[in-house]
Amino acid sequence: MTTVTRARGGWWHDFVCPTHGTELLEARGDAFVCTYGCELHGEPYASAWLVLEHQAAARLARTASRRFRRHGDPADQAQALAIVREFADYSAEITAEWNRDSESWMLQGKLFKQALTEAIWATQIADAVVVLAEDEAAREAMGTPVATMLEALMETIVESRRVLVIDRDDLTSNYVAWLDAAGGLATRALAAVGGVAPHGDQARWIEQAVVHSAVAIGQDGWEWEGSTYYHLFVLRAYLLTLAGADPAALDPALVDRLRRMVDVLVGFAGPDGRLPMLHDGPYDRLGVHLEVLEICVLAGQLWDRTGLDAVEAWARRRIGAGHDGLEDLLDGWFSGAPLAMSGDAPGRGSALFADVGYAVVRSEASSLQAVLDAGPHGGSHGHLDTLALYLYGDGVAWQPAPGVPPYGSALRRDYYARTTAHPTVRADDADQLESSAHVERWEVDPASDTTLVHASSSEAIAGVRLDRRVESTGGILIDVLRAATADGSLRTFTSALRPAVPFEVVQHGDGWRTGWSGPSGRRLHGHHVADVASVLVDAPGRGPSDDPTVPLAVGDWTATAAQVTFVSVFAEAEVSPITSIRLDAGRLVVGLSDGRTLERELLP
Repeated sequence: MTTVTRARGGWWHDFVCPTHGTELLEARGDAFVCTYGCELHGEPYASAWLVLEHQAAARLARTASRRFRRHGDPADQAQALAIVREFADYSAEITAEWNRDSESWMLQGKLFKQALTEAIWATQIADAVVVLAEDEAAREAMGTPVATMLEALMETIVESRRVLVIDRDDLTSNYVAWLDAAGGLATRALAAVGGVAPHGDQARWIEQAVVHSAVAIGQDGWEWEGSTYYHLFVLRAYLLTLAGADPAALDPALVDRLRRMVDVLVGFAGPDGRLPMLHDGPYDRLGVHLEVLEICVLAGQLWDRTGLDAVEAWARRRIGAGHDGLEDLLDGWFSGAPLAMSGDAPGRGSALFADVGYAVVRSEASSLQAVLDAGPHGGSHGHLDTLALYLYGDGVAWQPAPGVPPYGSALRRDYYARTTAHPTVRADDADQLESSAHVERWEVDPASDTTLVHASSSEAIAGVRLDRRVESTGGILIDVLRAATADGSLRTFTSALRPAVPFEVVQHGDGWRTGWSGPSGRRLHGHHVADVASVLVDAPGRGPSDDPTVPLAVGDWTATAAQVTFVSVFAEAEVSPITSIRLDAGRLVVGLSDGRTLERELLP
């Protein structure tokens, strides 16, 4: 039975409904349908669907081959062999010609528009070949056609890497990590079927990963773009590149960088294991949860402990009962014993990632977690969200980074990458500029359960200085946001609240109270006051990017002034422990239900 469509794949990001901005569901005959009932036909949807179909077939081959290794069912082996041979037969037809549908900005592929897509597909096919080749009969059945496919694939990978690194001078690109992963795994697969790798053994590809990681990964462990998804993307590629390696023989510098990349996930995750999806990346997509699970499984074989238990549990919950089990079959990924992790695993305390500029503010007294974006813009995958403040709880994303829909949607650039989609400040309703912020102050005092971070930027809005100070103390989160013009001119500043849950606003005295309703009766309470005349409008808006059509109430808090300070105080509780907030002679005074008073100076 034919399992592989003999046609070239396009760009999966085109598999998105232009009306609703949601990823399409599936092909039904010659129609491609969306959640809301739209039926789309022809291009670019047909070739985008082929990407998903080819990737799913490669995953099925990988899963079936490993199921056969585990359980010995000949039907699994036959299924994996059929898929690999069908791809090899089609590869023989197209291998001499680059995909003419590739767009000018793409790194040109053959089976797909993009060489990046080809590399991702290749890692799965190559892994299936390696496992199948353990059986002599299967190895003979793959024979010359599969070896020829792998040789042609190696030529594509080497040429694509040359174009990217030499012609385009773009060594830091996340594409490089995936070309190296594909090269390393295809080299192993070629050796497994008796071929000769024309471009050196796997050690070459691992060494290239060492070089790439040295320029792409910061001292704080973050991939340089500052996108959660692309951090995962590159980390997964590195772990795949190391297939069959002895952990004890790996370059210590690479091991250290990988360790720090894993520690980023541990230190960045919410209390429920959810990873805040800052900047470009899907907000909540099955494919990403599978990628996270694979990282957790492979990292768990590289070290004896990783601290990723909560992250893995979250991924498994989101994947659900329909999981095909592949990641649970990836045992024996390395040839030696796991490395002993030195020192303590990162805890659940507050954390500052200095290179990427993300501050994670936590309290022992509450599950409320704040993430302040005080880093660089991040290049093509960055958002115009300098000094945005994202809020998460245990089992609820109160005010999350929204991610983006598939890139083929106009909403990626027209809304989700723009300032208006993010909980930060804008002037005269215009987007911020591509900019960086600077962390001025970072203090953590476990004894008093207090964390304070102060960051500023004079780049985000021309002629304006922005300051944001976030403090968590005893479960109370205090957010002070100031915008001030350099020349004393009046501007209209808007501080945005961007809930992902039902949200209501009530004016109370000189300020406002907001109520945020989470699952199972969970509540977040906000209390808000400004130092000049202002108005907080309960407005219609969009939610996170997994479904842009879902209407949600949002808050736009606006003042026209040369300088304004917006103050918000938050607490998670059934009933708010905050009874009042007021500004008094440049100080914030917070009244609490237990009779205590918190007093804080505003920003100087």
